[in-house]
Amino acid sequence: MRELLVIRHGQSQHHLDGRTGGWTDSSLTDLGRAQAGATGAFLRDHPPFPLSAIVSSDLARASETAAIIGAAVGLDVELAPALRELNNGVAAGLTVEEARRLETPFQEPALDWAPFPKGESWRELYSRMSLCLSTLRASGRDRLVLVSHTNAIICAINWVLGLDSDRQLRDLMYEIRPCSLTHLRIGGDGSRTVVRLNDTAHLSSR
Repeated sequence: MRELLVIRHGQSQHHLDGRTGGWTDSSLTDLGRAQAGATGAFLRDHPPFPLSAIVSSDLARASETAAIIGAAVGLDVELAPALRELNNGVAAGLTVEEARRLETPFQEPALDWAPFPKGESWRELYSRMSLCLSTLRASGRDRLVLVSHTNAIICAINWVLGLDSDRQLRDLMYEIRPCSLTHLRIGGDGSRTVVRLNDTAHLSSR
């Protein structure tokens, strides 16, 4: 896997409804569909590398984003549940206020704290993303577009950069906006490059 373009889904209805993210399965808003359309048009006209495939989280907000982009660039979408957001367990589908009442008390180590019953810890999310990306790389997949979610994308960036110590996983975060482009490259010599991070310039006219 030499080239990887990671895209966050467009604005989702749960953002407007005051509901939790995670595994809440909500569709895109009109703005989110417009963001996905603008992203697809940009990648059709200005691909950062020859795009070979689109692999997306199977949650609706991501798969809808991927389908719009795929239609623009002429690629089918492969769905991968492993690219889902951090599992928020019993909080999925609830309002933020409802979820707050179910949150488990914070405890150290922070990486092993699951914010909600039946949900995931950050370490579990990183392990899931690491396995997914390692499998894609081992299978010889290259020049991929991944459509995913904020926390999953943060884990993907850290995996590509080889940042996997407890301190790094706990402390290194990145702002990832809707339909932003993050371009990561692994060189033949093992070098790791962040070519582009959280780039939303293609949405500036929206």
